[in-house]
Amino acid sequence: MGLRLRIFLGMMTVVVCALLATGFVAYRYGADAERSYNAQRLLRKEAALQRSLSYMLERMGGQVSQDSLALVFTDRICELSDVHSLTFSLYNSSGRLVTTSGPRLGERHEVGLRLNAPVLQSAMGGTGRTATSHSGGGTDVVWPLVAADGSVLALGHVHYDPREAEEADWRAFLRRLAPVYLMLFVLVGVLAFSLSNSIVGPLKRLSADMGTNPLRRRQTSHAPGLSYRWKDEIGSLVTSYNTLLLQLQESMEAHAMLEREGAWREMAQQVAHEIKNPLTPLKLGAQHLQKAWLDEAPDFEKRLQGYVRTTVQQIEALSNIAEGFAMLASDGVSNPVVLGLDEVLKDMVLFFAPQGVQLEVEGEGPFTVMGDPTRMTRAFNNLVQNALESGASKPEVMVLLRKKGAHVEAGIRDNGEGIEPDRLSRIFEPKFTTKTHGLGLGLAMVRAIVQGAGGEVTVESVPGEGSIFWVCLPFFQPEQDGSTA
Repeated sequence: MGLRLRIFLGMMTVVVCALLATGFVAYRYGADAERSYNAQRLLRKEAALQRSLSYMLERMGGQVSQDSLALVFTDRICELSDVHSLTFSLYNSSGRLVTTSGPRLGERHEVGLRLNAPVLQSAMGGTGRTATSHSGGGTDVVWPLVAADGSVLALGHVHYDPREAEEADWRAFLRRLAPVYLMLFVLVGVLAFSLSNSIVGPLKRLSADMGTNPLRRRQTSHAPGLSYRWKDEIGSLVTSYNTLLLQLQESMEAHAMLEREGAWREMAQQVAHEIKNPLTPLKLGAQHLQKAWLDEAPDFEKRLQGYVRTTVQQIEALSNIAEGFAMLASDGVSNPVVLGLDEVLKDMVLFFAPQGVQLEVEGEGPFTVMGDPTRMTRAFNNLVQNALESGASKPEVMVLLRKKGAHVEAGIRDNGEGIEPDRLSRIFEPKFTTKTHGLGLGLAMVRAIVQGAGGEVTVESVPGEGSIFWVCLPFFQPEQDGSTA
């Protein structure tokens, strides 16, 4: 589950819980207020009924016989029931039903023919008003109707059921509350989504910036890193990241400058050393030749011829040194043409055939690539020569050629001593060599030529078993009317 979704769900959970809690508190408050109102309402209606019956009793002189109760009070009880929307009944002093107005239409309460003993005893015993609540809902209230002489003439009974009113009020409450809650839920959902995006968005941009090489992008576009306008915790993180990125770029630039300066110093030392080697015998030979001339040595002509041969050899060595460094410093391609790599390798293998070099071709051609034929031949010659000098008593060198996807691969495999793992990472560095002779520029030159042709050169080696150098070049599909070099 992503951070954005967790933030969104967390905020929505808090909001939903808050809405539910608010609704519950509002409902409880409304229910308590409704119960209090219904209790006060019952007291008011009860008082009105008592006053009406007392008024009728006073008009009858304050005394009515038990047999006349129904005749005197029935019409009045029905009128009061219609006015107050209540079920009103009258019981005699023995608790027997005398007259009643109900039950009313839709009312679930049934009027009893007799009052139960505890209620009758409480009402007749002088306790006065007695209220009884039922588990199914509703309240029964009984009070005595006292005659002028102080005796209990009858018992008034009223049944009050607030459930219908409460249910109607609850439905009205839900109808008013539901649209408000729905609107709040949608509004909070939109705000939560926007807020989660505002929190996660900079973090995602920061992650994407880290994954797309921000240092290279800064070098090419001079972009100031990430931008974030709010000064909050994420803003502090973005500012720290931009500062660290700038410091890292400055450190890398300083390190690259030191590496370039060190590489130039090493190259200058190598050039000076390699040039000094052939110049030393030239200087000594010239001094000896001068001394022989002054001494009129009889073998001066012979010495002169030997010096000339030495001079030519050392000049060729200097030429090879210059050409090697020039090749290493170049971009690897001077005159690229379409060439068949199989033809290049066949000519090379033919030259090295007396030394046991063989060619193995997998699949069918064409094996066309773009490159300089002379430099490509020189690169493969160097690899084969290294394979022959790999240390095996009986060198066995196999040149492999195959197509792999959109590339042409050529491999030079030997059965030599192999290369130690700690040397593999430096094998293509200038001046690095595993042999006791040479400039250490051969493999570096090979890599420069191959990379200049858009390819790559890699090495696989097992100490004691041999090595294989792979040259991978992009395959070039020649035109139908084109020619292959």
